[in-house]
Amino acid sequence: MSEARRVIAGLGKTGLSYAKFLTAQNLEFEVLEDNLTEGKMSQLNKIKKGVKVSSFSDNKLLDVSEIYLSPGVPKFKKCIDQAVKNGAQILSDIKMFFDRVQCPVVAITGTNGKSTVAELVALALANCFENILLAGNIGEPVLDNINSKPALAVLELSSFQLEDLYEVRPEVAVVLNLSPDHMDRYDDVDSYFSTKLSIYDNCKKAVINRALAKKIKGRFKRLATFGLGETEGLGNFGTVTRHNETFLVHGSEVLLKESDLNLKGSHNLENVLATLAIAWLLDVNISSVLETIKEYRGLPHRSEVITGKNGVLFVNDSKATNQGALLASLKSHAKNHRIHLILGGETKGASFSRLAEKIRPLVKSLCIIGKNQEQLQHELSRCSPMGCENIHDAVSECYKNSKSGDLVLLSPGCASTDQFKNFEERGNVFKRAVSEVLL
Repeated sequence: MSEARRVIAGLGKTGLSYAKFLTAQNLEFEVLEDNLTEGKMSQLNKIKKGVKVSSFSDNKLLDVSEIYLSPGVPKFKKCIDQAVKNGAQILSDIKMFFDRVQCPVVAITGTNGKSTVAELVALALANCFENILLAGNIGEPVLDNINSKPALAVLELSSFQLEDLYEVRPEVAVVLNLSPDHMDRYDDVDSYFSTKLSIYDNCKKAVINRALAKKIKGRFKRLATFGLGETEGLGNFGTVTRHNETFLVHGSEVLLKESDLNLKGSHNLENVLATLAIAWLLDVNISSVLETIKEYRGLPHRSEVITGKNGVLFVNDSKATNQGALLASLKSHAKNHRIHLILGGETKGASFSRLAEKIRPLVKSLCIIGKNQEQLQHELSRCSPMGCENIHDAVSECYKNSKSGDLVLLSPGCASTDQFKNFEERGNVFKRAVSEVLL
């Protein structure tokens, strides 16, 4: 019998983790990558020299047995579709992890807030579980931790990663929120939403955002809910406002004050409530995690406050790569500041026309950057946008138009890959631009 032909589709972080995994097992493989760089090739050579690398268009995959699919590569690429029709098996690193690691898994998805909640859960439960693995779409790829034997795995999962998960059984699953995103990959919003919601298909316990309850069907061993506003009953987490102070509650039990949190904004209130609901479903004493939650300051590039000047604040929210995240950030900061917004990048096939009326009352000025600048200027014309060549020019323009008490906000609502390697690089460029403008 001939040797199985294995192909890694995509050479990003996940693709390289496949290469490590297969090399450790002395299995031969090839790589498909359309955007091969010297950096990627160097990393591959450190794992295994002499691996054949070709583009998707050059390789017809006629006799492939196994395709190790990276989440950034759509499975509907013609050559992959044809290979599957010819009998090839698509393998997912997340599915491989579930098959091999015997521990409870908390599976977290949603359009926004995934990384924040995943990290917060891992930190909050650190004293309750001997060894917690934080992986998936955050940190190291799961296959790099295949032999770590965690007591609990907390996995952040993108819609791309959920496309190929069948019959996996998370201990706890949660969809934090839903808003349109990745319209360049999905046929419509419903297709994107259903991919996200599939995380509930085989889970044992479910955490449900009450705003999404009507979209979720299924029977679960146990259930918890979260959302802003009053709630009653065990397993339901929400908020109450008394004497101009907002409190986080579990049923009728007051847990902590909003003012005790370092995380700001209504979207982060929901993130904290989801974290508490997850802890409760894992039978963790809620009081034992409250101090960690209060101390948590969030991840970089997510409403990250930068030292300002002359009473003007600057906020780096580069991770806001879709309209839902942008709106949440705007609403959070507009309560206390006049906003000068920097927006733009790669729209991922989304229209911003409906966004205009939502952001118009929230911004004092609007600067647009990036690849789809012309589209965004047209669709947001009612907001009187100004086109800027780069982030530095946008920061300079916003600061020039600012007064004491104002806030300059980078919340792009778009992907960063038109001008930057990732959202982290975009955020760092913003921070450097702020430093240079304030000199």
